[in-house]
Amino acid sequence: MLVLSRKIGEVITIGSTVKITVLGFSRGVVRLGIEAPKSIPVHRKEVYDKIIELNRQSAKIEIEKLKSAMKNISVKVDKKIQDNLNKQTVIFNKESINQNPSKEG
Repeated sequence: MLVLSRKIGEVITIGSTVKITVLGFSRGVVRLGIEAPKSIPVHRKEVYDKIIELNRQSAKIEIEKLKSAMKNISVKVDKKIQDNLNKQTVIFNKESINQNPSKEG
């Protein structure tokens, strides 16, 4: 970790595109101004942690919802895949899914 001492108005640069300016210090709180391109996200740590947690939760697939979704689409699934679904395990590969929709629905 790099530790720096800066006075109000002084700037720290990160690479050639990010500038951090010390704006003030009052009652034990340091105010910083951060200039960065829109392509570089800048968040407080607690906000960043919440974003990461929400992304993790979004990435989880609930097997019952997957089963329900598979029942509502017109995709033929071979016996091996169906057995895996019944065992609460899902394994997909190109050969195991017939891309031709059934005539139902």
